[in-house]
Amino acid sequence: MGDPAEAVRRAAAAGPAVTALSLDARLACAARSRALLAEAAPAVVDLAVAEAGTPRRFARREVASALGLLDALPALAEAIRPRAVPAASGTTTLEWMPYGVVFGWHAANSPVWVPALVASSALVGGNTVVARPSRRCRRTTEAVLGALAAAWPRDAVVVLDEPDPVRGEALIGHPGVHAVVAHASTATCRRHMARLAEAYAHGAPLRPYIPEASGNDAMIVLPGADPARVAQAAALGGYANAGQLCMSAKRMIVDRRVWPALRPLLAGAVGGLVVGDPGDERTDVGPLPEGPARAQARAALAEARAAGAEIVAGEGERGDLFTPTLVLLPRPAHARLALWREEVFAPLRGVVLADGADDALALANDTPYGLGASVFGGDEDARARLVAGLRAARVTVDEGPLYQDAHLVVGGVGDSGLMGARPKIEQLVWARRTHRAGP
Repeated sequence: MGDPAEAVRRAAAAGPAVTALSLDARLACAARSRALLAEAAPAVVDLAVAEAGTPRRFARREVASALGLLDALPALAEAIRPRAVPAASGTTTLEWMPYGVVFGWHAANSPVWVPALVASSALVGGNTVVARPSRRCRRTTEAVLGALAAAWPRDAVVVLDEPDPVRGEALIGHPGVHAVVAHASTATCRRHMARLAEAYAHGAPLRPYIPEASGNDAMIVLPGADPARVAQAAALGGYANAGQLCMSAKRMIVDRRVWPALRPLLAGAVGGLVVGDPGDERTDVGPLPEGPARAQARAALAEARAAGAEIVAGEGERGDLFTPTLVLLPRPAHARLALWREEVFAPLRGVVLADGADDALALANDTPYGLGASVFGGDEDARARLVAGLRAARVTVDEGPLYQDAHLVVGGVGDSGLMGARPKIEQLVWARRTHRAGP
């Protein structure tokens, strides 16, 4: 077990070497990181399968997302390139400065993409990184960060060797930490912020806390949507990684005019997902271990059935597995059910029937979360009204909720986050304007 404070000291000592690099030199380091991660990809995938129980196909998707981010970094970094800005007289230059040591708090459900996102964005911004992997997938995250860090000065990335979450969380308020990025549940992020408030009360320096928290995303289906395409998007977007993704579609909202044609296709797509050994190439959904997420799903399904919900696909628990399950929730009872109100982190989803686009919009916004939403179908006017009114930071139209594109940034508002869908590289620098008098 390492000393968390020593990890901060090491990262701080590496700071001058990283900050001294120009933006283009940092991007060159990131390009080398990309090559090293690509080389390490087969081993990273094997670790994710063995350690985190991630299905092999989804683990490869995670690696592809991380490599896609590194490919996109040069374009994203243009936003922080120094430039002249308007001045009443003389010249004013806008430049972007690193905070210093960035502390990344990583969750178990994304042991590849999230650490790569935080570390690469922070480093290209000129920061150094202390990363706290989840205890469930430490080796996977360590392999990812080890590959990335090999292209940077020594200790530019320090992986925290601390299994005790209480000791790890103490770094959130450590005076040597200058920014925090936390990918965690909303409850965990609230606990972090309470800890940070306590540290502030005792004189800790202020620093940005960037939560990437829970989601309860809506997938909305209006007349005119292609039912077969919607069914496939719902199967991937709702159940990939056993439903344990913040940006999964967790609430389906279907115009009741579409439902008769869509229902059998949804039942077939969800019911046809293969559940089992994550190492098997055919597996879509791995096992959901016994624990809080499974207990929550079990209770949510029982509550929904007691309220009159109808199972469209799946059967809930089957022995030691939790099958991909879709439930038609009754209105207006849906509004009080956990399967509607909460982020259920399991392969269990609810669907509610809507009376037109305006009703669908009201249903979609009936949540304190504001991460993402996806919209299928609708005439031009109805779809425009719906998209404009959605309280979600990432919206896809006629694309699945897990659409992969590093330029379509993930982020949230409300109980899903504070920054919205802004690139991490922009969040981990601060703006400085320097004015020089004219002749």
